[in-house]
Amino acid sequence: MNPSFPRLVSLEPSITATLLALNRHHLLVAGSEHDRRLLGDQVAHLPVVPSTWAVRAADVLQFHPDLVIASVPFREQSLAELLKAGLHVLSLYPRDLASVYQTIRLLAALTDARKAGEQIVADMQATFEHLRTLTAHRPPTRVYVETWPRPLISAPLWVAELVEIVGGRFVPPGPGRQVTEDEVITADPEVIVVAWPGVDNPPLERVYARPGWEDVAAIRNRRVVAVNEIVLNAPGPNLVHAAHLLADVIAPEEGSDIEKIHHT
Repeated sequence: MNPSFPRLVSLEPSITATLLALNRHHLLVAGSEHDRRLLGDQVAHLPVVPSTWAVRAADVLQFHPDLVIASVPFREQSLAELLKAGLHVLSLYPRDLASVYQTIRLLAALTDARKAGEQIVADMQATFEHLRTLTAHRPPTRVYVETWPRPLISAPLWVAELVEIVGGRFVPPGPGRQVTEDEVITADPEVIVVAWPGVDNPPLERVYARPGWEDVAAIRNRRVVAVNEIVLNAPGPNLVHAAHLLADVIAPEEGSDIEKIHHT
């Protein structure tokens, strides 16, 4: 069967990554401006458009897509403009791992790749269970994952779930929201993971120098770590890689065992 939507525009790296994993890259006529940060040379040939947050109708109309696929983070004005221009738009809203699996299955169904979609989900779930087993023997490490510094915003729910999978305890409770400095200080994270969108080399010394944070365990023990933020913040098949990044950060002494899983 031929896909119902042979010309697709992806507005987010997570969507492009999923379509590549489904072996449906040939359907893409344009991808997100951020795709290459996640996927490298795999998408070097692909024309780019702004992301869901910033896209304008004129950016997309030139590619004559059958379907434009958007995902978090949304900006209402951008999506409204696409719809007013008469474009067909699918807006995905993954919040946790369960809904990430749902979006993979949905994209698989839309592109006639259901079997591949089920295999991707099964492989992700199997890897996560393996990691959970590997890290279950040790007490959980308190982990604060920060996705923006001003105001302080903690990572979304799927990241919190990954932290738990690899032997951490996500603090402060309630992921994906604005948190206060007092909440973080009271939670006393043992590891702070910095994952600010679009910032490749965050200035970690500014985190270490935050007034009042000097007694936080992660600050005191110099365990503030920057990671490749887009791997964590893009809710797609790349979350397997994200889990390995978090595992290496939380328990670096187990790195060799984690790497064995990553390459099997």
